[in-house]
Parts: sequence; structure tokens; C-alpha cells
Amino acid sequence: MRIWIFRIGLAALLGMPLGLAAAPAWQTCHLPGERDALHCAAIAVPRDYADASRGSFDIHVAVARSIRTRAEADPLFVLAGGPGQAGSDIVFLLDTALAKVRASRDIVFIDQRGTGRSGRLGCADDADALTLRDSELQASTLACLKGFGPDLLLHTTAAAVEDLERVRLSLGYARINLWGASYGSRLAQAYAQRYPTTVRSLILDGVVDADLIIGAESYQFQAALDAVLQRCTDDADCGRAFPALRTQLRDVLQRLDADAAATTLAHPRSGQPAHVRISRQRLLQTIRHLLYSTRGAAQLPYLIARADAGDWRPLLAIQASSIDLAAAQPAAGVLLAIACREDWPRLTAAQRAREAQAGVFGAAGLASLDELCGALALPPLPPSSVQTLTPPALLLSGALDPVTPPVRADRALRTLPQGQHVVAAHAGHVISGLGCAPALLRRFLDAPLRTIDATCLGEIVLPAFQTSAAGASP
Repeated sequence: MRIWIFRIGLAALLGMPLGLAAAPAWQTCHLPGERDALHCAAIAVPRDYADASRGSFDIHVAVARSIRTRAEADPLFVLAGGPGQAGSDIVFLLDTALAKVRASRDIVFIDQRGTGRSGRLGCADDADALTLRDSELQASTLACLKGFGPDLLLHTTAAAVEDLERVRLSLGYARINLWGASYGSRLAQAYAQRYPTTVRSLILDGVVDADLIIGAESYQFQAALDAVLQRCTDDADCGRAFPALRTQLRDVLQRLDADAAATTLAHPRSGQPAHVRISRQRLLQTIRHLLYSTRGAAQLPYLIARADAGDWRPLLAIQASSIDLAAAQPAAGVLLAIACREDWPRLTAAQRAREAQAGVFGAAGLASLDELCGALALPPLPPSSVQTLTPPALLLSGALDPVTPPVRADRALRTLPQGQHVVAAHAGHVISGLGCAPALLRRFLDAPLRTIDATCLGEIVLPAFQTSAAGASP
């Protein structure tokens, strides 16, 4: 383990509050998704930045030391998405997106307050979720959220920004680089606005711009779904296997509107037969989930065709698999605390009208958000001001991203005069781990002001469409 005395001294010089300047108590830790041991610590931060009398709680930090003995002085801080995802949920990036960066830099994973090992505000996994009605699931979620009480008010983007600064000071870094994916890109930009002199560079993947409102993305998902259906029509094998795909999807949704479907499926945990329900909303949620990646999107035509034939098992198996992944899902308390206070109040009548006209998805997701946010009645936060950010920035987008398409990054560039934007034509949401992207991240961090040649991203290919239970056509 390295000696941290010089970093502690730097923290004191930078004005770290008394009581928070103690050296972190490092422990060797093993986190799911990473085979190597990491160094973990719990760093105390104020529970409420507006009221010091409320004490503190701990932010969990995991550090992957650089491969080289003499690391660069400026590490890479990793900010997960969601909101509600934890840094400890995505340490697998060390073997993919961040493998080349780690050669010369420490990688710091942070569990945002309310996520992971930082007091996760998650709802208990309901083993009966597959068999419950939509209304029962919504009521269960609302009861869970209300159980958090006033603690929901402590979980904001602004508080997470201050936590990041306390972590930086505690670790003793003078300057840092930030990698943020999806909501993490919003948090990275907010930190750079608040503490511009401490940010050496920004890497933003799946960029959230100032206009994006969490929960109002149905029109983007509809555009992504339309693109998948069109690609299937244009593909010889997929078009031949599923010549009436749009009609099949329409018929499936109409049947679900008339009556929720049900079938018997082996429960993913017990293995026992379970009477599983599927409604229009659950079907659309599964479709949205699959659209995030090109591999998932390649399954959609087959899944839609099987559902139209009355075989719901392939779709339900995907829905059921999420039960065993519940621990890695965004913490519901953090997701709703931020969405209901920072995004939902900004919805305009025009945006609501656009959602209502968003094809098969419509405004059902927004109606669910209205119900939850209305019942929680959390006080809204004023919109954040949009400021010009001076650090060099690399923005990455997948052209097939259903939630943060390239246009989002183009808008964010307006406030990033030293930013550059690269697009992978055949990728979905978050591309840092695909193709040559890991090398591009390393190249950018080595020289953030140099223009990146990203033509190699064109080598990323689309997976073949699944056309049968055996997979793609041979």
C-alpha cells in the first residue's frame, strides 16, 4: 500500500473541514465483477450540508491502483448512472472500458450517497413481483419510498457534488479527471461548474444535456424502436423471417389492452412453476430495456413474433432475469428523489403533449412518474444554471442510443468550448467499453487538448438479428 502522508497534508492546505481531514482507513476489498482486490474506504461527509448538527454519514470509495508503480498525479473518478447506480456496481469496467487508462492512473469508484455501500435507498426485492398486477407493484413502490421519509430530501445532485469534493480532499488529489455515464455525465458537469479549477478533463458517455428530463424520453425510445423495426425489414434474414413485424407488435399490444396475458414460467430463484402476468406496460418496459444495447435490440423481432404467436416465455424470461439482478438496479429512493425534485417540476405542457404522441410508448411512463412524484410531494429544486465549462472534454455517443442520442451531446457541446464529440454508428447507450473506445479514453487523458481520431469506432459491427430459438441465421 502506498504512503498517503503527502495527500493528507495537501488536504489540510486546501482547507478541508476539521473532522473530515483524517486519513481514510483503507481496507482490501473484493467487489462483484472484479477479480482483483481493490482498496476501499468509508469517507465521512455531512449528512445535511445546510445543517451541520445533523452529523455525517459515510461515502464508500473503491480505488484501483494504477498498474504502473508511479501513477499520474491526477486519477480518474468514475461516476455511475441512474440516478441511483453505484460505482461499486460497475467495477467490471476495469476489465473493459478502463483497462488501458488504469495502466497509468488510479481509478476511483464512488458510491453516490444513497447508492451501493453509501446507505442505499433501495426497495426490498419482491420475490412475487412477476405475479403481481401493475397497480400492486406501483403501490408497493410508493409505500417503500414513503418509508424513507425526510431522508429523501438529502439526496440531490448538488449534495452529490459536495460529497465528491469531500472525497477529493480526503484522498488528497489536487486535480482529477471525471468519467460520467448517462446521469453520471450530468453529475460530472455539475461538479465542473461548482469546482472548475480542480477538474483536469471530462469524459462524458451517453451525455445528459441540460434539457433532458428524466421520465420524459418516450419519443426517443419510439424513434429507436422504429429504427430497429426498419433495420429488420431491410435485413434479408430478419425481413424474411418476420415480414409483418409492425402488424404483429400492434396486434400484441391490442390484445394486452383488452386483457393482460399470463403464462406459467419457472421462477428464476425457486425453479417452481409461477403464474406470471404480463401487461402492455410491462411489455413496453422490457422493450425499452432491450433497446439500450444493440445485442438486446437484435432479439426484439424474434420476441415480438413469439408473443404474437402466443408464446410469452422468451419475453417473460428476460423480465424474470431482472429479479436476480435487483441489487445492481438503481436505488429507487435516489432515482425518485432526484427525478421528482430536479426534473419532474420542469415538465412543460408541450413536452407532455410530445410524450402523449410517442407512438406505442405514449405517456404511460410519465403517468407513473406523475403518480409517484405527486404522492411523495417533495419540494422542487430551482433549475440549475447553465454555465460554460472550461475543462477539455471528450463526449461519446452511440448513434442507436434510445435515451441519450448524439443530439444530446451536440447540445451539451454549446457549454463545452474545449469539447469534442465522437459517435459510434453501430452502438447504443454508453460506448466506452466497445471496440477501440478504451484506447481513445487513454489517448484523450494523456493529451486532453489533442483532437481524437475516432474513425476506428466504425469497426464496431451490429450483431445479427435473432431469427429463431437457436439464434441468428447461419
